[in-house]
Amino acid sequence: MLLRSNDYIFYPLMAVLAGAAIAIPLVMTGADRVGVETDIRENGIVISGDRLQFLAAGQGVASQLLRDSDNRLFARVTADTERGNPNLTASAGVFDALRPYELDAISGFDLQVTYILRPGSDAPAASVDLGFFEDGLGQSYWTAHTLENGEASYSVTVDAPYCNPTFGFAGLWPSADTNANSVDLYEIHIETVADADCTELPD
Repeated sequence: MLLRSNDYIFYPLMAVLAGAAIAIPLVMTGADRVGVETDIRENGIVISGDRLQFLAAGQGVASQLLRDSDNRLFARVTADTERGNPNLTASAGVFDALRPYELDAISGFDLQVTYILRPGSDAPAASVDLGFFEDGLGQSYWTAHTLENGEASYSVTVDAPYCNPTFGFAGLWPSADTNANSVDLYEIHIETVADADCTELPD
């Protein structure tokens, strides 16, 4: 698969960030708490609650863990620069990096990735870009979504190009308009939906 020019920067940088994002949660919580591959394929991967504190962030975006009036944890994601700005190193925005056992469970499958979001109560964004990235899926795979008032779900579909990806990142990037640059993330749900028409990664 052809990559856009900034993807050559994107992939190595994201590999470094993913290593840091994966290592901390595995040490603190243990892989046995997430489940086996069969369970993941049946029920999906849910990124919510305490796991939101381990979100990584590229240049131009930031994340803060907060609680709402119902005591639910969420991540407030803010952008001070628009995605695609040429002065930024390409990234997956604010993102969760899948753990190795999660990646094994979804390998060879097409996916549906659903985000539960609301515009931030401070400086609410009007829109957000969402993307799921793995080998062969780079910066051209962001999709734009207009945010509804209040909490709502937004989904992207992923046609996996390779059967044995080496990383998986679920990311988001709110619009960066002045006084309208934040979105609250409650959950990301990653589900396998079909066997992928994929090939093996070249050596």
